[in-house]
Amino acid sequence: MEKLENDLLLACSVRRHGLENWEMVAAEFSSAIFNRRRYILDMSATKCKSMYENLKGRFKSIYQIEIEADDDESAFVKLMADKLQKAFIVALKEDVKRQEASIKKLSLVCYKLEAEERIKLNEEEGDISKKKLLENININDHFMIILDVLRSHKHCCLFESRLHSQGKQHYTQQIRQHMDLQIIQNKLEQDVYSNMEMEFFRDLLLMFNNAIVYYPEETLQHSTALELKAIVVKEMGKKTLVPCEVVCGLAAAGNTMIKEKLARRKYKTPNKGQDQGESSVRRSERVRSKEWELKNDPDYVYYDTRAERRRRNKKK
Repeated sequence: MEKLENDLLLACSVRRHGLENWEMVAAEFSSAIFNRRRYILDMSATKCKSMYENLKGRFKSIYQIEIEADDDESAFVKLMADKLQKAFIVALKEDVKRQEASIKKLSLVCYKLEAEERIKLNEEEGDISKKKLLENININDHFMIILDVLRSHKHCCLFESRLHSQGKQHYTQQIRQHMDLQIIQNKLEQDVYSNMEMEFFRDLLLMFNNAIVYYPEETLQHSTALELKAIVVKEMGKKTLVPCEVVCGLAAAGNTMIKEKLARRKYKTPNKGQDQGESSVRRSERVRSKEWELKNDPDYVYYDTRAERRRRNKKK
């Protein structure tokens, strides 16, 4: 391709300047080579004429052309330049076709590599998504087991949803964030706890701590909250990544009004001797007494499934 281009440039230079002005032919040929390939060609008039004679001999042998001594050689030069130009165009088209075929081949290779890479990434993402899904399912199943354990407690219905007493203004003033099992269940169904395992235990402790802080020690809500909180704390002990601030950093614990109430309750009984022990025993007996619960705990009566039957028996 390069040799054919050189022959064409030389033939065009000879056709333009003739066979008598080889200095100009050499200068134009060198300039054309420099413009196309960016290198300087040291071409003299003698060397340029020698290259032309060589080109003329090759052209005659290829096309079987004979030139007589008295013929005008300028016509031969014009014919040679035209033939070389056509041959160069044909060669150029073939070279373009080869390059296009090479580009298509490279494009197919690139497309194949990209497709393989996409398939590999999709498989990896699918494996990761599947792994995360299985982890989320396992976590949610574990949380459901904990909720089932809590609901198996005979008084857990007190924490199933907002109680009647918890809708009063006094409760909302003391408890910053209400929490119950229904709210936790909804969060669990919405996968809120999938990536926040500590949030699940925080909500459980918030629910029980709210009851411990708001209800007096003599109430069923208070004693039940203590028992259920112990179950949650025991379950948290199996988790190595649960920090202590999850237990302590709750909304109810930071309320200054509740702190003052706890302080007053602490110093309400000055004697901490035998009288306090006896009162604790009596208080525990009252909490265990079902009759005392029904008499003093309207929330429990409201949520007890056997309350309607008791009311019917009383009417009889």
